[in-house]
Amino acid sequence: MADPRPIGVFDSGMGGLSVLKALVSELPSENYIYFGDTARAPYGDKTSAVIREYNREIGSWLISMGCKMLVVACNTSTVLGGMDEIKAMSAIPVIGMTDAVTGEVLRMGQGSAWPVGFMATKGTVDSGVYQGIFDAVKPGSFSEKPGFFAAACPALVPMVEAGILSGSEVNRALCEYLSPLIDAEIRTLILGCTHYPFLMSALEDCLSSGGSQRVMIVDPAREMASIVAHRLEEQSLTHIDPAGLSGQRVFYCSGRAADFEAVGSALWGSAIKVSKSIAL
Repeated sequence: MADPRPIGVFDSGMGGLSVLKALVSELPSENYIYFGDTARAPYGDKTSAVIREYNREIGSWLISMGCKMLVVACNTSTVLGGMDEIKAMSAIPVIGMTDAVTGEVLRMGQGSAWPVGFMATKGTVDSGVYQGIFDAVKPGSFSEKPGFFAAACPALVPMVEAGILSGSEVNRALCEYLSPLIDAEIRTLILGCTHYPFLMSALEDCLSSGGSQRVMIVDPAREMASIVAHRLEEQSLTHIDPAGLSGQRVFYCSGRAADFEAVGSALWGSAIKVSKSIAL
């Protein structure tokens, strides 16, 4: 199988790099185009109509770049951005973060992983989409003795976009947002924003300092990589380099390329070079 067309991955900014990392780890031979909408981030405080417009613009551009699949690596874009409209643009598969989170929730089933905490942007939490997913898996999650607790965390995305991943500012914000979840004695914390894995160390410190029992932190990026691999194989779109070479990763953003390269390289773990800054 050899379909060398790239997989398009996009996010409101640099958070989707956490998903791209998981994809590259799972599917190293694939070629990728990453677009971070850094000029318009964050998305969490924007209306559904605005995010739908952004998704149409970014989706159309990635399709014009010859992508064979689109991965919406942003939870807010997935729940508020009209996934049906993106899917209607082309016959290529489009996968959003709800698919990955649903997969993680189904894996948890009815067992000891509950109660579950879910942290995300205000837009994602207010949408109620994930609350519906959890309640479908575990009916009664919102009863008098609930098993699901959501926390909107508006300050975190701007911090990650600025490259602030630790320190007193991060710790204060996390402890404020997570305090009700810790009080609820959650057993599992699902990261409902692709920026949050870059705060993993601070998250672990906050949960442990809260005196709570051990909490399992779930990053849906790994589930997303598994879903993408399965869909590629299912539709005969997989690219395997006969020489075992790694694919190309090409980066674009809508803001200043120098800012994306500086922060993005720190998040990625090695130097990132932006091919071009594009105003959509």
